Amino acid sequence: MRNEKKRKSIHYKLASITDQSLTLQELLTIALSEDQETHTASKRMEQINPDDEAASRLINRFKLKHQGMLFGQLVRFEAGRSQVLMTLDLDAESYSVDTITSDSVLNDNQDEKERDRRRREFIDSILYFGVLDNHLVVMQSQALTTRELEAHLAWLLAERLELLGRGSVFMLIDKITEEVRERVVKTPVKSVNIGTPVETKDEQTETKATPEIPSARGVKYIPSGQGADILAAALGKDWFNELKLEDSLDEANLQVQLKVTYLRKTSETGQKMLDDIASTLRHIDSDDVSVDFHGGGKLVGNEIRLNGHINVMTTNGIVDENDLFHQMHNWLVGRIEDHEIDHADPPESQG
Repeated sequence: MRNEKKRKSIHYKLASITDQSLTLQELLTIALSEDQETHTASKRMEQINPDDEAASRLINRFKLKHQGMLFGQLVRFEAGRSQVLMTLDLDAESYSVDTITSDSVLNDNQDEKERDRRRREFIDSILYFGVLDNHLVVMQSQALTTRELEAHLAWLLAERLELLGRGSVFMLIDKITEEVRERVVKTPVKSVNIGTPVETKDEQTETKATPEIPSARGVKYIPSGQGADILAAALGKDWFNELKLEDSLDEANLQVQLKVTYLRKTSETGQKMLDDIASTLRHIDSDDVSVDFHGGGKLVGNEIRLNGHINVMTTNGIVDENDLFHQMHNWLVGRIEDHEIDHADPPESQG
């Protein structure tokens, strides 16, 4: 077994919930408590795409009260998914490449009924989070980010359990650092720059057969993600079809650059701009956002948002959750003690 410390990035989020008197920690405590049906993992599993029954996500392991916080892991998996496995044979001319499925690693001692009750699946990704009232600390992964956490929590609390009213709005927003707020008061903001790639997803297509031409299957690349949303807002919903850019999307080389210039020079305008960034741009990668100041000077996303780094113990690459949760707690408490986070004020989400 190999034990080592690994440097991990963590992000701060504030839960904003309108028309709700309970905090996110209180709501999740209710949702995961023993008297709720969703205390059982299979009852809180969300099907991510209505057209794809295989892809699911859920809050898997959790601790309702650990050092005063609620901790959990959000996992994503795809039923029946296979993984590529290469056999390193020292005497072979080339290494063989095969696929391994979850079925192939089942316990042979289990009968069919037991296998159905306790089937195994490969996990795509894991995200870890801790909640104190409406404050969150998140260690995300490439496949599971705060966007997915926000969507799943909204589904669990509003759709699955109806703990939120129909008119309630749930968001996980960023916290702008106090250092940046002070700088905006002293130096007016000139512009906000957003650059983000247009993500793509492939869609299977099929042409109908005619007497002259047989049916054919193919792949169509269509735009998705934040970059596609920005273009749709600027050029209209049919921008993709009108520009005929499908051939370029399969190489993922389309980039959106958006620049918003501020003509007013009051600190109030700058403060509102920061709050707008915290909510509207909360899911854009930090490297894709920058702020320019009048008279020179620039800040990039990582300098604007409140985040940090911790060194977490791992065993064979697997995170030691007790160590992780302990460090998440210490980091959040440290930010409160440093007045980066004002824990004494009523939560912003109450309304």
